[in-house]
Amino acid sequence: MDYRKLLLNVLVASLPLASNAGSSYDDYDDGDETETSSFALSAKASRDSVYKEATLNTYSINFDKVVPVVEQYINENSLLVNTKTQNYEEVYYNVVMTEAQYNAIKQQLEGWKCAVLNSTETTKNLSREIENQSVSIERLKSDIQELEAKVAKVKNDSIAEELESVLYDKRESLRKKKRYYNEGCASLGTVNLKFHLMRDETSPRQTKVRFVNMPGFEYSFLMVGNPKPGFSAKYYNGYNLKYLFTRGKTFVTLGVFKAKDVAATDSTTLTDAFNISFGQDFYSRHFGRGSRKCFNMYSGYNVGFMAFRGENSSAKTIYVSPTVGVELFKNRYVLWDLRGSYYLPFKYNYDLRGWQFSTSFNVAF
Repeated sequence: MDYRKLLLNVLVASLPLASNAGSSYDDYDDGDETETSSFALSAKASRDSVYKEATLNTYSINFDKVVPVVEQYINENSLLVNTKTQNYEEVYYNVVMTEAQYNAIKQQLEGWKCAVLNSTETTKNLSREIENQSVSIERLKSDIQELEAKVAKVKNDSIAEELESVLYDKRESLRKKKRYYNEGCASLGTVNLKFHLMRDETSPRQTKVRFVNMPGFEYSFLMVGNPKPGFSAKYYNGYNLKYLFTRGKTFVTLGVFKAKDVAATDSTTLTDAFNISFGQDFYSRHFGRGSRKCFNMYSGYNVGFMAFRGENSSAKTIYVSPTVGVELFKNRYVLWDLRGSYYLPFKYNYDLRGWQFSTSFNVAF
């Protein structure tokens, strides 16, 4: 049996879990932290023991003028900026401030001509957490004092060396806990604000085109409102290649349509169609300007050419389709959306016009 280890375990196990002598943090100073007494903690916690995390997602038509104003406000109020990122379209701040300063910023938004898309606030009460840290620190300090006393009394150098190792670990643990404690105390009554300001582009002068390379596939279903017997069918299925080339979104489609439920003996009804079109979609500022990964709503248009053909007949027409849609999911690599439009051909308008529903899937290359 290793009596040295047995004796060491007995010495460490004999340390009290907590001290009832009422010691304060000044009883042990490791020389690397600013200490706060338990009395000061309770006084401070009674005044304000909450920490708030908030987000403000905004946009402004005067983006270029608002950003310097926000910068000036941050500097004049000496706000702590944790992070800042900025590009042509947006600026993002992560700043720490008091509750009063946070409320002042919310009141300033209207004067800065910033519209709020959405905002969130989460409040956390830190008093219990800091109290637990305080108790844990007191226990560690008591253990360290007891260990220091044991080390002074132990005559065996090997046991003393092992006790010193345990003592070192407890001192390191104490330093970490005191750092967390001081950080918690410093955050009492503060607000961590994530402020996001986006450019509201309303004219071609302000638009910055960003090209992408996203080929894909689109399925369409055309339902003719007033089909003419012997000329147009009631339903057409469409299969298109869809190429998206700006993030805006601008795209072209190329494909074919095939009539449904047309008798094989019918030689006059238009059963097949070739399609080529150009379209653009636009995000609304009221629905987040396409910033979400799911359910971004948009409106747009589609202009194209369709050449219909039957066994013994044919028809050609240019068409336009006003569109509304929703992006079911998108990220940097894929886009899946669903749209509805009203198909309006310039020729044979009464016999071919109708509702068109499409879903497409595009992949970035």
